[in-house]
Amino acid sequence: MPDNAIDHRLAQTIIESSSDAILTKSLDGVIQSWNPAAAELFGVSAEAMIGSNVSRIIPPDLIAEERLIIARLQRGEQIKHYETRRQNIDGTPIDVSLTISPLYDDTGKVVGASNIIRDITERRRAELAVSESEERFRTLADNISQLAWMAEPGGGLFWYNRRWYDYTGTNFETMAGWGWKLVHHPDHVDRVVDKFQRAIATGEVWEDTFPLRSKEGEYRWFLSRAQPIRDESGAILRWFGTNTDVTAQREAEQALRDADDRKNEFLAMLAHELRNPLAPIRHGLDLIARDGRAETEDLEVIQHQVEQMVRLVDDLMDVSRIMRGKVELRRTHIDLKQLLSRAVETVRHTLVARGQDLRVSLPNEPVWCDGDAVRLSQVVGNLLNNASKYSDHGASIELSLAASSGMASIRVQDNGVGIEAELLPRVFELFTQATRSIDRSQGGLGIGLTVVQQLVELHGGRVTVTSEGLGAGATFTVGLPMVETKEAASVAPLSECDAEVEQALKVLVVDDNVGATWMLSKLLAKLGDHEIDVAHDGVSALARVLQDCPHLAILDIGLPGLDGYRLAEQIREVPSCPGVYLVALTGYGQPDDRRRALEAGFDEHLVKPASVADLERIIVSTQQRLRS
Repeated sequence: MPDNAIDHRLAQTIIESSSDAILTKSLDGVIQSWNPAAAELFGVSAEAMIGSNVSRIIPPDLIAEERLIIARLQRGEQIKHYETRRQNIDGTPIDVSLTISPLYDDTGKVVGASNIIRDITERRRAELAVSESEERFRTLADNISQLAWMAEPGGGLFWYNRRWYDYTGTNFETMAGWGWKLVHHPDHVDRVVDKFQRAIATGEVWEDTFPLRSKEGEYRWFLSRAQPIRDESGAILRWFGTNTDVTAQREAEQALRDADDRKNEFLAMLAHELRNPLAPIRHGLDLIARDGRAETEDLEVIQHQVEQMVRLVDDLMDVSRIMRGKVELRRTHIDLKQLLSRAVETVRHTLVARGQDLRVSLPNEPVWCDGDAVRLSQVVGNLLNNASKYSDHGASIELSLAASSGMASIRVQDNGVGIEAELLPRVFELFTQATRSIDRSQGGLGIGLTVVQQLVELHGGRVTVTSEGLGAGATFTVGLPMVETKEAASVAPLSECDAEVEQALKVLVVDDNVGATWMLSKLLAKLGDHEIDVAHDGVSALARVLQDCPHLAILDIGLPGLDGYRLAEQIREVPSCPGVYLVALTGYGQPDDRRRALEAGFDEHLVKPASVADLERIIVSTQQRLRS
């Protein structure tokens, strides 16, 4: 067989087996050959197509395109991968890629063309879907309220949405790569870059909050977050990030914090201002009690009312401390059985006055807890006072203690007015109270239960309340984690006065409240054969110290001219008065106030109104210093 015959058969075999449609045609468009793939693509056999015009598979609107193709072929051009449309025999459009080569006769003249037609319909559909998806994405990204961007796997940014450019007033040329650093605040940019680079290195989601500069030069705060986009193997293809303006939210949060601070400062100041008039009232009652100038029953009623006022002020002070995170627990191992027995005594007078019956149920064995004895006594006292306040005359109140599964349970149950269902979820919120009657018979500020909850939670415990509704009473349950121990912490006696031999002292009382100074000096005189001197401002007080050094100086803090802190510091510098016992007696009772007083040179810090026991104790402490 001649070689050209073999070459022809080989070419024919290749054409027949090709998956691409292949046809040949004359320059006037008459089809001369039509392979099986062409028959399948266009839905018509070779017998039907050979001898007919190629225009049968060209859409009418592209006939002119075919003439341009013929013109290029006549010039000897080969056309490669030309994408256009054709149609099958029923007119359905087909996206195709054409590769067209000229065919020559023996003289080298172009007499026809060979067409390789590849169906790219699916590819074009996929490309169109991707294009539409990208267009939808860009439309969405350009219209969201956030600034948005995309970054390469290594962190360089290659796309920003319109919002970014609108806000920053920049363009892509300045923002490409790491250009975004230009709109970051200089105080934050290094931190932001470092954190973003760590996220890029680890592939973890990145989140940060920082200020960005607007085109007007204003810095606004943005919460920013970037998510890695991965392929099927888990490799990062790109990062997609957003920046959400949170300036208004931050300002609102700061406004709430400022308002909360002002509220707490107000509560602290209110407590301070209430303590000042309470001091002379309490001291006056103590003075009357020592002189025996009033009926015991009448005096007890007045003293009880004053103590209730002191307790309300203490609650104000405590809630202020708690809300500001200023409460520090002095933890020891406590026997809750013993603590409850002592706490009952603090409210017994109130219960007796109201004719109420308290039933106490305690276990036989100690129940140990790691906590602050003073604060836990306050919890129990508040719950018992609350039960008494909302129960009628002659009502019964139950206090019980139990231990189970490592938890101690303190329960206070009453048969009083009960709690409405809608109030139960809010009963521990600050200033929450049941509906007030016009007579305000229950009284109170709605603070005590807030203090209870906060103190219990500081101990790692939980307090709950249940009630069946109005008239059905209420049950408060405190759960506290137990500890194992065999020895209770030692308890210091409240007063050492009985063990001390009385010694006359020179005492200086300094307060700008003339009435309070007079009443306190009178009470101190009743506590021993002491020499009492008074002053009403810091300057005159310092002059008295220089003139005749006292053994004990009780100073208010808010003094005119020279405040108590500066006065204490200057007294400590007086060479002739090295051992004076300095006591701050003030309405300011925050931990910071106590710390500042000690730093200024005070030996003790007492909160108004001081009790007789407090005054007796500081007198004893002064006498001990003199003897040592």
